Amino acid sequence: MENIKKNLYEKEEKYVDPFTFIIHILALAITVINIIYNYSIDHMESLYFSTLILVSVLLAMLVYFKFKKHLLGAFIFVIGTSISISGILVIEGRISFNFLYYFAIILAIPFLVKRHENYVRDNYILFSIVALIAVSTLLIAPELPMYSIIEDRDIYIKMLINSTTSFITVVMFAVIIVYVSRNFFISFLKDKKRAEKEKDNRMVALTSLGHELRTQITSINGITQLIIEQKKELKPNNELLKKYATILDTCNDQMLSLVNDVLDIHKIESGKFELIEKPESLNNLLIEIANEYVLAANAKGIFFKTEIDTKITDLNLVFDKMRLQQIFKNLLSNAVKYTDEGFISFKVIIVEETSTNVSVLFKIEDSGIGILAENYSKIFESFQQIKCENSDIYGGTGLGLTLTKTILNNMGSTIEIESNINKGSIFSFKITFDKTSIKTNIEPIKLLIQNEYCLKGKNVLIADDNKVTLLYTDTLLKSYHAKVFLANNGMEAIEIAKTHKDIDFILLDLDMPRLNGFEAIEKLKAINPNQTIIAFTASIPDEELYKKLKFYGFDDFITKPFKKEELIRTFYKNCKEAKTSNIAAAIN
Repeated sequence: MENIKKNLYEKEEKYVDPFTFIIHILALAITVINIIYNYSIDHMESLYFSTLILVSVLLAMLVYFKFKKHLLGAFIFVIGTSISISGILVIEGRISFNFLYYFAIILAIPFLVKRHENYVRDNYILFSIVALIAVSTLLIAPELPMYSIIEDRDIYIKMLINSTTSFITVVMFAVIIVYVSRNFFISFLKDKKRAEKEKDNRMVALTSLGHELRTQITSINGITQLIIEQKKELKPNNELLKKYATILDTCNDQMLSLVNDVLDIHKIESGKFELIEKPESLNNLLIEIANEYVLAANAKGIFFKTEIDTKITDLNLVFDKMRLQQIFKNLLSNAVKYTDEGFISFKVIIVEETSTNVSVLFKIEDSGIGILAENYSKIFESFQQIKCENSDIYGGTGLGLTLTKTILNNMGSTIEIESNINKGSIFSFKITFDKTSIKTNIEPIKLLIQNEYCLKGKNVLIADDNKVTLLYTDTLLKSYHAKVFLANNGMEAIEIAKTHKDIDFILLDLDMPRLNGFEAIEKLKAINPNQTIIAFTASIPDEELYKKLKFYGFDDFITKPFKKEELIRTFYKNCKEAKTSNIAAAIN
């Protein structure tokens, strides 16, 4: 609702400055007429107040248009003209009909105030000021003039001038209000239709999301039952169990991707979407991504070709690894999904390089079903998905490309598309990265997993209220010969740490009953300042979370759900003798 109101204010904004200018010019014209007439009949007292109106209007114009103090300009105009008219009324009496100008002032107020979140409040304040001055004046102003030199003929002319100009002004403002209201309501109806369309799109997207989640849950449920049946066999088929486990892992990845997409869309719409950039190895990321989608493409009988510029190997760059990875996954998964035969090409080329930055062109091409030119813009809209011409056989929520476009926009890039129906598509984008001297080469994960140095003989405390997480992490760490202690909350973790002061690592869940991670870390650090404390969090990391973790003294973090490789890599980073805070590195 707030967004609709803001949008309506923005649509009305274009009327404010021209109408404000017209109001000031109109006020000046009316004042000049009154000054000339008062001067001609030598009514100096009224002339002084008319001059005060002139000064007030000119000062209001200066403040409003020159110094852009819009609200102050409105107050100067309203209060200055109202007080001056009150002075003239007291001198000339109510019979002069000067009080009619109050109607014009009240009608002018909505066009004097800039549209913003306090627009209604400011209007009420100005209305109240005018009403208070007007009522007070009408109570104390005499019916007849207070000075005797004014003649009946002058009173009649003043009444005629004031009533005529007031009537014309009121009619003019009435026409303006009708015109603006017409545009306002037309805009309102358009926005209403747009909101209804977006609501329908959201419902379709939520239905698709529900369908996708139920599909994965159905798969997980089916595979789980098959595993249970296998366990009943005297000699379980290990190859079959391995196949089932692979399917479960795939379902897990797909469900996590769906949830993350929805959370990211929420961040975009709430204005909280941000990049967390730090030194990374682009080459390592590209190899990981390529290896993952080679397998996916080969499983469908599609040839997957990778071309990565060899100069990228030696580059250390600054970027948001998670978001760039998200872009590649969205585009490559679509390429695999919508290609049934032929090829997929993943090209990465350096197009420009300087001493401080490098521009890299990424191009993903496929021989899939293609996209109609008229649908190019639609595929990047929130909650939109272009269905297959004959049937909806591909599934999905249609959120991936929206997120891809948003991430690239935040990186200062745009995505280009070339496509022909039944011939394939090409998605390309160019990103300029800053170079860094910080080395970011990380040992391949296979070497890390084989390296028992960082866990063998280490004492590790896991504090988490999720029993499945405890079981999984406990089993994994023990397989690498670590000694593991388990706690269900922060209080238990503190008691174990007091008993076993030689604990090397603590995996501390941030959200636990009785005592959460943020509350427990201070006491744990007091027991043993040298132990490494790693945060367990189900939240998607952002700059605010990084700063909070750093403030409380966490050494690193792991996002749940996590895989074996991520856990081992995190321990490896924190096993270094000269390690620095990985939280600090994330926000610097």
